[in-house]
Amino acid sequence: MSANISFTISAPAPHTHLLAVRMEVGELGGADEVLLRMPVWTPGSYLIREYPKHIQKLKVCDEEGRRLSVEKVDKASWRVETSGCTDLVATYRVYAHELSPRHNHLDGTHGFFNCVATCLYPDGRLDEPVALAVDAPEGWNVFCGLKRRPGDGARYVARNFDELFDTPVEMGPHRWFDFEVRGIPHRFVTWGGDGIDFDALRRDLPKIVEHNVEMFAEVPYERYLFINHVAKGKWGGLEHRHSSVNIFGPENFDRTERDEDGEYGEKYANLLRLWSHEHFHAYHVKRLRPEELGPFDYQRENYTRSLWAVEGVASYFDTYQLLRAGLIGPARYMELLERKVERLKKVPGRLVQSLEEASFDAWIGLYRRDENTPNSSVSYYLKGELVTWLLDLWIRDKTDGEETMADVLRRMWKEYYVADDIGFPRGAVQEAVSAQSGADATEVFEHLVRGAEEIRWEELLAPAGLTLRTDKGEPRGWLGIDTKTRVGDRLEIKFVARHGPAEKAGLYAGDEIVAVDGWSVRGEKFEDLIAQRKPGETLTVHALRRGRLVTVEATCGKAPPKSYHLDVVDEPTQYQRDILRGWLGVTDWKNP
Repeated sequence: MSANISFTISAPAPHTHLLAVRMEVGELGGADEVLLRMPVWTPGSYLIREYPKHIQKLKVCDEEGRRLSVEKVDKASWRVETSGCTDLVATYRVYAHELSPRHNHLDGTHGFFNCVATCLYPDGRLDEPVALAVDAPEGWNVFCGLKRRPGDGARYVARNFDELFDTPVEMGPHRWFDFEVRGIPHRFVTWGGDGIDFDALRRDLPKIVEHNVEMFAEVPYERYLFINHVAKGKWGGLEHRHSSVNIFGPENFDRTERDEDGEYGEKYANLLRLWSHEHFHAYHVKRLRPEELGPFDYQRENYTRSLWAVEGVASYFDTYQLLRAGLIGPARYMELLERKVERLKKVPGRLVQSLEEASFDAWIGLYRRDENTPNSSVSYYLKGELVTWLLDLWIRDKTDGEETMADVLRRMWKEYYVADDIGFPRGAVQEAVSAQSGADATEVFEHLVRGAEEIRWEELLAPAGLTLRTDKGEPRGWLGIDTKTRVGDRLEIKFVARHGPAEKAGLYAGDEIVAVDGWSVRGEKFEDLIAQRKPGETLTVHALRRGRLVTVEATCGKAPPKSYHLDVVDEPTQYQRDILRGWLGVTDWKNP
């Protein structure tokens, strides 16, 4: 594959955090001008990230080395007067000092860059092949998921800019290991790898890949690269077509050997879930995807109402696949589901925003949270995962346990990816669920996906013989606020629940609570103080609002349940037992 557009990226002075980029563009066709543009966001992370702000010292010359006139025409575009030349060379620097899977980071220990945050593109030529060369400092290795070009060194080729922009690159004197799944090479590389149990990863990571491959019955790539950044307190990941980038702290390797119950440490199990999630995306979103997510417009938001069917579905299967692979047990899995139900129940916005609306508003919501976000919105990750679980149970019920949500994905994989490699349209998931189950799924999708009412838990859990119960105990007082403790143990309200007692009393986010009933309060004592009160009791709350003392009378409400528990109904039928066993693998996870 020949390319008339190429990039050479180097790091001549890592301590400056500046990547050096040389871009060569041929076959200009005698045009009088060329528009060079920079993406402003990255697929998989739905926020305008303004990558062009990191470009410095852009210079453009013709094939003879004569400097061409360059004018910036908007935040991400530069007009180059080519004066009829046939080729041009652009050089520039990219500042790289944000440690995140979505940005670039370069220092004296390693270099990491996303091509989408590094490479310009000539307007109108996104479909052309692109060559990439990475010149790393001496002693550093280069890790990239693209296909290598013949010859020595880190030389690669992408089919087009979509593939190039989907490519992260890691370089440094790193530690890595390789493994194969069905003859396909996989590589796991780490930066900052102190405290990592590589033996455990060699044991467990192939199991994750194997079960994702087994689910879709094929390996859709020629190679796969896990890039891992180990930094204390960090967490996250981003999927790519041939790779993933994951960031986490060494504290997540809490216990990599099984305990007496056969479970790994909770943090390590969650780390396995992260890798499971991002690898699952190699199938679901990088290939099987909503039609709005590719080809991309890199200059503005790309809206879709189906992000729940991408991230929510992946969030369900990332953990369910660990259960199937034997990396977590049924008891741990059910406990995780209980926690997620509890998290959703604590979000008032679940009764305001539907999953489709949350998906569409991701660009202004998910990464731009404020004090009202929990009141007005719901996470398409969290609710999407629970809805996918309930749809799985619904499908199993309609087919006497013969069909599952995994069958729905396999059906869509064949129809939209294998057959034509096109994205699926809005409504396709509902159509596939209806077709696979032999039942009209309109009502359940109206309820779970397009509606914002309370989930009908008992109805949807009943086919598996499950019920959702809450903790018991004396009623506790509740004001409907979340607080944070600031310097000096000062107590600031960070969230006021919609329709809660604090809202009715006139307390605001940002208020600093200084006393209750005339007694000063400190951060660690406040929650206990309120919980000791009875519903219906009235409190006098003193607070500072923008430096001015305000006093309000607040009547305690009844605190919502602290936790939720999934249990088997009394005297389940044989049918319910069969559905539960088909889904969970057991009918009594508490006494295996």
